[in-house]
Amino acid sequence: MESGKRSIGRSLKFRLILIFSCLGFLAAVGASLWSYYSVKNETLNFIDEELSQIAATVINYNMLIPKRWEGPRQAHRRMFFRRHHMGGNSEIIIEEQNIEHGRMRPPPPPPAEIPSLGDLSTRRFDIVIAPLYGQSRNNIFLPAGIADGFYTVLISDNRTRVFVATKTDGERFVVARPLDVVNDISAKALNTSFYEFLALLLIYIPIVIISVNLTFKAVKALALKLDKRKENDLSPIVSEHKGYIPSELDSFIGAIDRLFDKVEESMAVQQRFIADAAHEMRTPLTALSLQAESLADEDLPSKAKEKLKALRQSIEREKDLMNALLSLTRMQNNKEQTVLAPCDIENLFISLIEELSPLAEEKDIDFGVDGPMNFTAFSSLSDLKCVLNNFTVNAIKYTPEGGRVDLTCREDGEFLILEVKDTGPGISKEYLESVFTPFFRVGGDSAKVPGTGLGLAIAKAAAKRAGAEVKLVNQKEGGLCAQIKVKKHIA
Repeated sequence: MESGKRSIGRSLKFRLILIFSCLGFLAAVGASLWSYYSVKNETLNFIDEELSQIAATVINYNMLIPKRWEGPRQAHRRMFFRRHHMGGNSEIIIEEQNIEHGRMRPPPPPPAEIPSLGDLSTRRFDIVIAPLYGQSRNNIFLPAGIADGFYTVLISDNRTRVFVATKTDGERFVVARPLDVVNDISAKALNTSFYEFLALLLIYIPIVIISVNLTFKAVKALALKLDKRKENDLSPIVSEHKGYIPSELDSFIGAIDRLFDKVEESMAVQQRFIADAAHEMRTPLTALSLQAESLADEDLPSKAKEKLKALRQSIEREKDLMNALLSLTRMQNNKEQTVLAPCDIENLFISLIEELSPLAEEKDIDFGVDGPMNFTAFSSLSDLKCVLNNFTVNAIKYTPEGGRVDLTCREDGEFLILEVKDTGPGISKEYLESVFTPFFRVGGDSAKVPGTGLGLAIAKAAAKRAGAEVKLVNQKEGGLCAQIKVKKHIA
């Protein structure tokens, strides 16, 4: 789990997606706030325009504005109090009567209420046109001597937009409207724009993910092509895949190409050294072999003959080692494209039996084919024969006298499985992969069976050239099974 988290944290794609998603979210928030303040300013300007137009209408048409209210004078009013007793409770009723010339007059109708800014909160009016100074009982919201223009005042904890104007006759009045509508419209615009941008963000993020994945698709394809390369293929990357990889990776890929050049040069030096050393060693070994053969024709004592026999075996072993080194070097240094073609398995098995039967007869080993042979592989015939030859030679060498070595072939879907089975001692499970390493031998130099330790390494290199896979498996009934998995030819 922790390694997965570290892998995601190191992922360039994840970082790009996260950055673009955060930028998209910030852009959505910024656009929503811009929409909010834009709508708020537009609504406020609309209200100011509305109030100024109403005031202009009042001024242009000389509309009457109620005066400041002044009640009747105290001399024309008498208060009569009458106490009524109702159910033990007392009630005071104030009656107002006018007396004029000794006669009672009916009370005048109550004066009309003068509009004021307070009506915006008490009566929930949307717009109020009122004198600058209303009734004496009203609160004073605007200071005396205020200049004409727009103002924002607080009335009953509500922000109110007020326009103060003066008529041509000098009468001053106000046109006012609460700003609640501005807040409502702005909040609605904020919510609407935020949800719209959030919906766009839900579309934007998958587009970002798809775009980033498509951008890195070329890099992934390049990695897959490099992974499928052969070990000795160190050709430049840019020349092969130019135009498909992002330009930002040019410097990185250029560094890899330069590293390939250095590795190729180092490998070439090593391979030339091995080839030259093996070639130089063949000449003296050949001379020694000829001299040993000459000595074998002489009449030597029995002890000398035994020593000469051991000497000739050592010389032959060194010659085999030099030949194997040259074969392995040629196999690894061959940069030519392998030509794959249909390979008849029956002819391949018959050819191997004809070549290696004498070696098997020396140890009285039952060597042949077990099962059908009428199959056709799609591979390189020479390389495939090299692999089978090395496996078969090893099987004959390690199978005790009187044993058995079988060549078999079977189908496995689109592949063929070629097998070399023997009745030898097999290989410990821990060494099944190590034996393909050059010069590695189970038991080391103390191994009873002579060998160079290069046969299986050559077989593996040839298998790669042939487009095949090799594997060693211990059989349940004893012995070793060397498997070659190769593509089947489909006509």
